[in-house]
Amino acid sequence: MHKLPIRMTFFYQLHPVVSVVYFFEAIVGLLLFNHLAVALTGFVGLLLVCIFYKGVAVVFRQFKWYLSLLLMIAFFNVLLNQRFGPVLYQVSLANFTFKLTVPALIYGIVMGLMLVEMLMVFGVLNAILPAPKLVAVFSPITPKFGLLVVISLNLVKTFIQTLGDLSMLQQTRNINVSAGGFMRRIKSGGRLLRILLEDSLASGMETARLMDARGFGVEKRTHYAAYHWHTGDWAFLAASVVSFAGMATSRLQSAGWSGSVRQFTQGFMGQDFYALASLGLVLLLPLLAEGVYRAWTN
Repeated sequence: MHKLPIRMTFFYQLHPVVSVVYFFEAIVGLLLFNHLAVALTGFVGLLLVCIFYKGVAVVFRQFKWYLSLLLMIAFFNVLLNQRFGPVLYQVSLANFTFKLTVPALIYGIVMGLMLVEMLMVFGVLNAILPAPKLVAVFSPITPKFGLLVVISLNLVKTFIQTLGDLSMLQQTRNINVSAGGFMRRIKSGGRLLRILLEDSLASGMETARLMDARGFGVEKRTHYAAYHWHTGDWAFLAASVVSFAGMATSRLQSAGWSGSVRQFTQGFMGQDFYALASLGLVLLLPLLAEGVYRAWTN
């Protein structure tokens, strides 16, 4: 299936303020619930959103790292929570007894899913809200914060790009930093990290000087891209606010929330459906808006 360029999507063309409000609602919504079914719903919804806006290949490469992170969190949670039953597996070694309990396993999976979902949200945020849009949102409030946002984004981007360039250079020169003894590898890795940090910080300071020379922070010169409000922006903002209100209301009714590890063995309650539906609606709202936008324009 041909992937639509992200700049041609309705979500990318939204007013930056609307996008910032939506991502704030999505992040808060993911923190409101810790039920396993709700966490799985959030993961599936974000997976569909990531595939649509970033492509299957990119999502698959990141998914392998996400899976390892989830398994690591679940493992340590099972290791540290041994109190509640039922017990799936138990083994004793000397004076130590390890219990694999259902609540600890479910709780670890939920915590891992929540962290992965946060990473997925920020991945989509970086694609939808590049530095100029963030500057346009935050610079009217505080230009210094807008400058800090731009420098931070450029620092990470430069760090990753320089790491790729140095890795390619090492391959062409037959340099292997992982060869040799343990101390040698630590010194080689530390030297590489120092070069990356120095180059990235120098690039960030150069960006700051250039922005200061161009009058960044001066009235009417903080950002150069003009963003105008359209009917679609107001409609999307209203839909996201209503969906977020429904999500907050369901949380106030204790839907989709477990107060302790012991309660994670409880099944799906009727009120949890409202939490599941409201969170799913918020996360899938960009895809629903894309469908409405395509139907309207065609």
